[in-house]
Amino acid sequence: MKKWITVVLFLFCSYASSSVREKRLILHSSDDVFNEIQTLKSEIASIKASSDANRKDTGSIYTRWGKNDCDGNGTDKTYSGYTAGHPHDVAGGAASYICLPENPTWAKFVEGLQNEGAYISGTEYEIYAAFNPFPKNMHDQDAPCVVCRSPRPISIMIPGKTDCYSGWTLEYTGYLMSGHNTQKASTDYACVDANPDSVLHGESNQNGKLFYFVEVKCGSLPCQEYPQGRELACVVCSR
Repeated sequence: MKKWITVVLFLFCSYASSSVREKRLILHSSDDVFNEIQTLKSEIASIKASSDANRKDTGSIYTRWGKNDCDGNGTDKTYSGYTAGHPHDVAGGAASYICLPENPTWAKFVEGLQNEGAYISGTEYEIYAAFNPFPKNMHDQDAPCVVCRSPRPISIMIPGKTDCYSGWTLEYTGYLMSGHNTQKASTDYACVDANPDSVLHGESNQNGKLFYFVEVKCGSLPCQEYPQGRELACVVCSR
C-alpha cells in the first residue's frame, strides 16, 4: 500500500512540475518578455514624473535679512521689501523683525496716528567704530530684506556658526543682530547677511527698529567655547 501511495505522489508531483514549466514557458515567451519590459518602463517613467512633480512642490521659506535678492543654490525670490518692527524707544510691542513688501495693498484704515495700538517702523543698522565687518559703511542705513524659497524642504538658522553641518547646503552667512540691551523695546535675534544691502535713499538717521551686533556674555555660557565680548556670526542652511 505504501508503495502505491509513493507512486501516486511521484506522478502528481511530476505532473505539477510539468505544468509549472509549461506555464513558465508560456509566460516567458519573447512577446511576453517584451510586453513586461514595456510595462516596467512605463511604470518607471510614471514614478519619475511623479517624483519630479513632488520635488517642485516641496521646499522651504526663509527671510534673508539685509539683502534685496536671493543668491544661488536654486533659490527663488518670493518677494523683497523692508526690514521692519516695533520702534526701539517705545516700551512693549512686538519683538520680532518682519519683512514688509515693497508694494503694500490696503484694507480698511484711518489716516493719521491714533495712538491706540502697536507701531511698526523701518530698521537701521547701528555700527560701532570698534567693530565693522561689513564691506561698506552701513551705519544708519535702512535695512532691506528678501523672502527666499529653497527647493530643499528644511531651512534653519544656526547662531554661532559660519558653516553648515554635514549633509546641509549653505544658503548664506552673516552676523547675529538684535536691538540694544538698554532699549525699551524687546527684539528677537536675526541673521543679517555678511554683505548687506541698504534701502535706496535710506541713509538719514531716523532710527525706528535697530540692528546691533550681539556680543557674548560668558559664565552661564562656557567661556572657552564662547569667549567674553566676541560678536556672534550665524549661518542659514537647508537640506
